[in-house]
Amino acid sequence: MAVRRQKKKSRKQLTRKMQKNFLLVFMVVVVLFMCLFVRMAYIRVVKGTQYSNAVLSHQSYVNTAIPYKRGTITDRNGVVLATSTPVYNVIFDPSVVLSDEKFKEPTLDALVEAFSLDRTELERILTEYPESAYYVLLKDQPYERIEAYEALRKANHKVIKGVWFETEYVREYPYGSSASHVIGYTNKGDVGTYGIEQYYNLYLNGKNGREAGYYDAELNLVKKVWEAEDGDTIVSTIDIYLQNIVEEKIEEFLQEYSCENIGVVMMDPDTGEIYAMASNRGFDLNDPRNLDTYYTAEEQAAMTDEEQLAALNAMWRNFCVNDTYEPGSTFKLLTVSAGLEENLISSSTSLYCEGARTLGRWTIHCNRKTGHGSLSLTEALMFSCNMAMMDIVQKEGRSLFRYYQEHFGLGSKTGIDLPGEAAGILIDEELLNETELATSSFGQGFNVTMVQMLSAYCSLVNGGYYYQPHVVKEIVDTNGATVLENKNSLLHCTVSNSTSEFIRQAAYLTVESGTATPAQVEGYLIGGKTGTAQKGNREEGKYVVSFIGGAPADDPEICIYVVIDEIHDETLYNSSKPATQLTSNILAQALPYLGIYPDGDIDYGVEYTGEQEAGDEVIDGLLEEGGEAEVSPTPIPE
Repeated sequence: MAVRRQKKKSRKQLTRKMQKNFLLVFMVVVVLFMCLFVRMAYIRVVKGTQYSNAVLSHQSYVNTAIPYKRGTITDRNGVVLATSTPVYNVIFDPSVVLSDEKFKEPTLDALVEAFSLDRTELERILTEYPESAYYVLLKDQPYERIEAYEALRKANHKVIKGVWFETEYVREYPYGSSASHVIGYTNKGDVGTYGIEQYYNLYLNGKNGREAGYYDAELNLVKKVWEAEDGDTIVSTIDIYLQNIVEEKIEEFLQEYSCENIGVVMMDPDTGEIYAMASNRGFDLNDPRNLDTYYTAEEQAAMTDEEQLAALNAMWRNFCVNDTYEPGSTFKLLTVSAGLEENLISSSTSLYCEGARTLGRWTIHCNRKTGHGSLSLTEALMFSCNMAMMDIVQKEGRSLFRYYQEHFGLGSKTGIDLPGEAAGILIDEELLNETELATSSFGQGFNVTMVQMLSAYCSLVNGGYYYQPHVVKEIVDTNGATVLENKNSLLHCTVSNSTSEFIRQAAYLTVESGTATPAQVEGYLIGGKTGTAQKGNREEGKYVVSFIGGAPADDPEICIYVVIDEIHDETLYNSSKPATQLTSNILAQALPYLGIYPDGDIDYGVEYTGEQEAGDEVIDGLLEEGGEAEVSPTPIPE
C-alpha cells in the first residue's frame, strides 16, 4: 500500500510542472505572433510599394529580337534607289502602370498627348489586361511621335512608366517606278521579289540582334543589347539619270503610239555594265500590287483571282530579260561577221538581189520585192538585203552557222544578275534545212532575248570582246569594305579586230544613208542596224521592230537596243522607223550627259558608191519598205 501511494503522488507533481511550462510556451508564442502581426502591418502599409518594386525588378520585361536593317541599293553614282526606314511599335505594360497609383494618370496623359490615343481605350486595356507585360498599342509609328513621347517621359521620368518601343523597318523606293524591273521589291519578312532585291537577297539581308532587360527598384528599364548586323549595300550599274531619260521617252512614245510592249537597254560595250533597262510596263515599287495604271476600277473588280494574278505577273515581268522574240534583221550583223571570220566573204564581196527566191515549196522575198540589184557587202547591211544574207549563209552551212549562233551567246543564258532570264530558242542543227537556214540568216525562225542580242552587238563593235552583262557593280558592307566586286568579266572573244572594224563602218553608214537614218542625232556619229521580224502566225501580220546601235560610231562608248512589240498603227506596224526615232530621242539627251560631244563625219573607205544598179532606182529606192522578210508557200506543180 505504501508503495502505491508514493507513485500516485509523483504523477500529480509532474502534471503541475508541465502545466507551468505549457503556459510559458503559450505566452511566448502569443507575443511572437503579436510581433509578427505588427511587422506585417508595417510592411504592408509603409514598405509595400518598395517590396513590390523589388519583386518586379527580378522579372524580365523583354527578350525580343532587334531587327537588322536591310541593305541599301544605290545607282552607280551613289543615288539611293531602295532603302529601309525605321518605324516603331508602341508597347504597353499594364502590370507596371498599375503597380503604383501615381504612375497611371501621368502615363496615360503622355500617351494621349504624344500619340492621340483614346483615353477610354487605354482605361479598358488596363482593366482587361492588368497582369499583361506586353500589349501592342500602335504599329509603324514615325520617329517624330516617339521623340514627342520621350520628351514627356524625360520631364516626368519618375511617374511615366510602363511604355517602351520596338524598332522595325519598312522598305522605301525614293524614285517610285523608276527602274522597277531592275530593282524589284520586297514582300513581308524581307523576301526579295524580282530584280536585284531577289537576286542579291542574301547580301541585302542581315542578322537580327537581341534585347533583354528588367525593371530596377525605381522601375527604370535596365537593358542588355546584342546589336543586329545590317545588310550590305548594293551599288548597281544603273544611272538613274539615264534611266529616267529612257522612261520619259518611252512615255512620250506611248502618247503618240500604242503597242504590246517596249524594251530599251543601254550598255557600256567595254564593260558589260547596264546603264538603263526599262519597258512600258513599269510599276510603283512602293505599291507593287497596284494595277490602276493599266486597268480601271471596274475592270479590276470584274477580274477573277487568276486573272488579277496574271495581270500582276505581266506587269512585274522584265521584257528585256524574261521574254524572247525573233530578232529580225539586227541579226544580219552576226551572219556577216561569221562569214568574215571564216574568210568565206570579204569587205569587197559583191552580191546580187533579185527580190525573191524559191526554196523547195517556199518563196522568200526581200524587203524590196523588185530587188536591190548588185550590192557590196556594206550595202547589203545598209539596205538590209535578205537575198544577200541567204547567199552568205549558204556558204557557211548549217554546222558553222549554228556554231556562231552559240558563239555569240544565243540559245543560252548570258548569266546576267537578274532572276528569270530566258535562254532563247534555236533551231536544232539537224533541222536547219535549206529554208530554215535561209530564214535564220536574217533573224527569223529562232528566238533571242534583248540582253543576248545587245551583248553580242557590243562584242561586234568593241573589237570582239564579249563581256558578261550585269546590273550590280559592287557590294559593300556596313564598314565600307568591299564584299563582292563584279569586275568586267570578259568571257571570250567573238570576232577579230578587222571584222569589228568592218561592222562599225557598215553600222555607221546604215544610219548615215541606209535603213536607219531616223536614228541620227544632229552633230553625233551614230551606228546601228534596224530589225523587223514577223511574229507568231505569219498570216496575222504582227511584227517586232527594233534598232540596235551605239555612239560614237567609230569607237562606241554606249550601246542601245530598242525593241517594240506590235505597234498598233496600220501605217507603221511593220516599219522600224518608230524604233529608230525613239533611239534618236533617247540619245539626244543621253550623249551630252555621258560627256560624248558632237564630232565630224567619218571617212570610211568601204565599198559604197552612193548609187547601185537596180534598174533606174537610186539610193532612196533601196531603203527598207515595210517588213524585212516575207516567206510564202509556192504552189507545187501538178
